[in-house]
Amino acid sequence: MNSEELKNLIESARETKGISQRELAKLTGISRSTLNDLINGKIKKVDIDDLRKIAETLDMSLQKLLKVAGYDEMLFYFSKDKYANKSSKDLKDLIEQYKESETDLLQFDFNKRERAREVGFIIFEVAEHLKLLKDGKSEYTLEQAIEELNKAQELLNPIMDKYDYDKLPKKN
Repeated sequence: MNSEELKNLIESARETKGISQRELAKLTGISRSTLNDLINGKIKKVDIDDLRKIAETLDMSLQKLLKVAGYDEMLFYFSKDKYANKSSKDLKDLIEQYKESETDLLQFDFNKRERAREVGFIIFEVAEHLKLLKDGKSEYTLEQAIEELNKAQELLNPIMDKYDYDKLPKKN
């Protein structure tokens, strides 16, 4: 374990966040004395869960903390993960982007289905009017039918549009 590097990583991130060691201890749920011993290299084998709590609280990469804390065997598992060097804040932001894009895609789909229902209703009404017109039981005109079908066509145009895939989160 490289206790000096671990100390520098944690202290730098803590100062960047503008919180004291006391606040860090409170936010992570790690006792102040344990956190102080960890930062000052008095603990030779740091608890992985403590490192996770620190990484999440300070928006750091857990992988970096594990490496300097001497958990090289854990890094093998992380090396295959495309999110390995991401901080918990980065991962939360990525999840939020995916949620937003999912909501946008669902709204896009909902709007298409609503328009399709409107078009179906218009076509049904025109067909019914034309049947009555054919039997001489309606004053509905061909001009009205054409006007209604043109309205249906206008509603269909956006349904045929593709989803704008640029709205999806970018792959890293």
